[in-house]
Amino acid sequence: MSITKLIPSPTSENCDKLHLPLDGEFILAPGAGFAAYDGASDPSSDSDHNIHFLNADRYSWYDPSLWHTDLQKNDHLFSVDTERIPCRQDDVIFPPETSFRVDLGAGGRTISLHSISILGQKFNTDQELAAYLASSTGKLQFHGAGSLRLAPYPCEDPSGCECGNDEVEAWICASLLQTSGGRCPKSACQNALKPVGQCCEICGAMLFLKYTQAFDLNQYKQRLLHTFLELPQASGVRMAISKVRRESALRGSGHTVRGKRQAETVTQIQLVLTDDGAGPEAGRAAADVARIILTEVVEQGAAFGVLQGDVEYSGISGSTAGLSGTILTSGLVTGIAIALVLGMMVLLGGLLLLLWTRRFRPLLIPTLWQRSEPSSDQGNQSFDNPIFGDPAPPSVLDPDPDVKVVLEDAFSPMTSTRTSGSHFTNPLFETDI
Repeated sequence: MSITKLIPSPTSENCDKLHLPLDGEFILAPGAGFAAYDGASDPSSDSDHNIHFLNADRYSWYDPSLWHTDLQKNDHLFSVDTERIPCRQDDVIFPPETSFRVDLGAGGRTISLHSISILGQKFNTDQELAAYLASSTGKLQFHGAGSLRLAPYPCEDPSGCECGNDEVEAWICASLLQTSGGRCPKSACQNALKPVGQCCEICGAMLFLKYTQAFDLNQYKQRLLHTFLELPQASGVRMAISKVRRESALRGSGHTVRGKRQAETVTQIQLVLTDDGAGPEAGRAAADVARIILTEVVEQGAAFGVLQGDVEYSGISGSTAGLSGTILTSGLVTGIAIALVLGMMVLLGGLLLLLWTRRFRPLLIPTLWQRSEPSSDQGNQSFDNPIFGDPAPPSVLDPDPDVKVVLEDAFSPMTSTRTSGSHFTNPLFETDI
């Protein structure tokens, strides 16, 4: 049962105590106001004291600064900005004994969640939630044109699930940067990085991992935390890891349209490393940890379901370009080497078989089709067929026998995913006493 207290103007009312439920309301008429004191002083004696009320509708669901997650309990973990608000597989909690009012957005978008708990009552179905939102209390707590929808199944993929907030990234960034006029702060490093889902650039390193069915996101995250982020050189380094969808440029001239490269969207594991360094040191500690992680990916990545990795580093002071590289796991490199050896063995076996059967003939590689020189009879010009002509010089189209395979050094200095167990709490208002 809600209670509404109307304070008219210009009359005044004095009372010693006033008890209201959590869904109680003060409605102030134009020009009206009220003051509260502890009884030791008279508020009417301070005529210059003004009370200012803030806009109750200023809190937006899409403001990352208003949400708390269980990741904040670990100093080495953080989330990219789009994952700092509830994802579609998350459980949202508005704690009991609190009050709040949140704007669901003006665009009429649907916010998908796994479940939501409001003041101790948990909702798992759309029907139960819709009935609560239609109540007087629900209308006070949630307003705006947006809506809430509950998904019955949590994320059950061991490799993680995408957050699903890509479509509202612009709203998230606008809410996050509203106090700075929508502008990001200047990066402390040159050639700063822009991770997927992050509103502003950072200094450090980004890794994008291609994975197999054997990859387990939570297990790999725990390994990174306990194996690498507890190293002495990892002091101040923080990590964000989740499954994201990103554009990957297609290689080869055959994948160009009007001289521009096409891009395909791929799902990969994004690992972002940053640190608390300042000035020229910003991002250096994170880059050092990234190189150590890459060493293990090359040597043991297949054991954890990591197939391949792309890495990018922010530039240090004085650098002129961002640095990037690609690495292959040792298992993939070994497989390629074995395939090359088997191919050579098959080729040599075929040549020996032809020699043994005396059917082998030296293969002459013909030259390209060429226009012949005009003969004495200028009225009768023709084209020679090189297949029936003289053999071409051995240098034409003859592959260089000394072919070398060069493996680029990936460690050159030039280079909330969440399950349904995640919980969000609303810190807007303190617990009523």
